[in-house]
Amino acid sequence: MAPLFHNFSRRSGLQALRLYRTLLLLLSLLFPFCSDASAVDLIIEMDAFVSVSGSPFPLSEAARLSGDPELVRKTGAFLLDIPPDGLLTRDTLLNTLVSKGIGGIRLKLVMPSAMRISLDESLGALVKRLSGWRWTVDVEPLGPVPQGRLVSPPSIPPGSGSATLRFTDDRGNERALAVRLSWSQPAVVATRPLERGAVIAAADVTVREVRVMRSQPLASTPDEVLGRRLGKNLQTGEPVLLNSLSLTPIIQRGDSVIITVRKPGFLIEVRGEALDAGAEGESIRVRNLQSRAVIQALVVGSGRVEVQ
Repeated sequence: MAPLFHNFSRRSGLQALRLYRTLLLLLSLLFPFCSDASAVDLIIEMDAFVSVSGSPFPLSEAARLSGDPELVRKTGAFLLDIPPDGLLTRDTLLNTLVSKGIGGIRLKLVMPSAMRISLDESLGALVKRLSGWRWTVDVEPLGPVPQGRLVSPPSIPPGSGSATLRFTDDRGNERALAVRLSWSQPAVVATRPLERGAVIAAADVTVREVRVMRSQPLASTPDEVLGRRLGKNLQTGEPVLLNSLSLTPIIQRGDSVIITVRKPGFLIEVRGEALDAGAEGESIRVRNLQSRAVIQALVVGSGRVEVQ
């Protein structure tokens, strides 16, 4: 299995290419190959056979990724479906990367021409499918694992400490298995104490693997929290809950605003006054300074609102 190096950009028109040889020829003509691994932005290594816990599955479950940390995180989170024939080709993977916006980088792809992907039937994979959990779950069986097909439960809430799995064999005999469950996921946590009302900056948070004791909406990437306002105090190392965040207002009560009214064929702009604070995309009350009328308008930018 020889390594294959690719250097491609969004402008190269890869989406329009159907045959891998044509794609490779175009790349080799337009771009030099990388011979030094240190010059590569992203390395993706895949084996000939891999089992995944569900479909779709994150690329990180089927491949080993290294290189630029942000590229590794972004690319590893891409969701792929198990192909109908169970074979993932290099051409399909490259087209998927391009369609998801991975371009303008130096990529080293190490994989066979086609890899076989199958559904994992281990207890951990079964629990992941029943719960819809994308991250890590450790399953401890409290007895021998029965043979046969899993028939219940229909679902398992993430964060559950235990569950009872029921299997039916070819003769219709049903067996039960109790399991202990331990859940964890990457989560955005505070790097220092943060007070309620603080606007989160990059230096305020980091990503760390945390235990999950109950189903709760934890932020898993910094992009989900940066620039948001905290609705509760946070201690160092405490995860950020998505439902504790609010958008940062870009218009404050009393601010002067431009009110825009758009209709087919014309556009009207008048000066107004904000009667509420609001973030981009939120609806607030504003007063038209000419007519003195109070209306609802959508915040579209700093100092600008639009009547829908």
